[in-house]
Amino acid sequence: MSKLDKIENSPNLRILIRNFVIELLLYGTLVVGYFLVALRLLNDYLTALFQNNLVLYAFLALFLIVVQGVLLDAVTSFLLNKIKLDRLE
Repeated sequence: MSKLDKIENSPNLRILIRNFVIELLLYGTLVVGYFLVALRLLNDYLTALFQNNLVLYAFLALFLIVVQGVLLDAVTSFLLNKIKLDRLE
């Protein structure tokens, strides 16, 4: 049996791949949902801000990016803890 066969048959690798796919689907769903909600709620305000005050728009955009990342990480961590995925230590 080659090293590649041992790695492919490893239970840890299967758990890792399964967890990665679950997290990828979860992140993708949350990002698309956030994008659609933010686009609908903030579209008019951000467009007006972009046309009237570009510097404030830039800082607000950076702030929204950071907040989105923090919230996405918090929600995803919470959901992953709730479904109790096996963790590799």
